[in-house]
Amino acid sequence: MQTIHLVDKGQDFLEWDIADGKVVACRPFQGWLWEGTEVHSTDIQPGDILDITTPRGDRTTLNYPVERVVRACTQGKRKGADRE
Repeated sequence: MQTIHLVDKGQDFLEWDIADGKVVACRPFQGWLWEGTEVHSTDIQPGDILDITTPRGDRTTLNYPVERVVRACTQGKRKGADRE
C-alpha cells in the first residue's frame, strides 16, 4: 500500500491510500466519492497527474498533482525505513 499526498489547491481531499491499484481510503473528506477509484498510473512520483477510473466508470485524470508518496513498510523492515 502507498499513501499519495496531493498538492493542496483548496480541494476537500488531500491524501489517498492506494492498494492493488485502487483507492481504499481518502482523507480528510470525500471518501464516499473516491474510495474504489481505480488508479491506472504506476510508479507514482511527485508531480505526476494520476490517470483514474472513478467508481461510476468515468476515465479521467485527476486535477491535482502528486506532492509526495509514502510507501507502507514491508515485513522485516524497520518502521519508517521505506518513507519518501
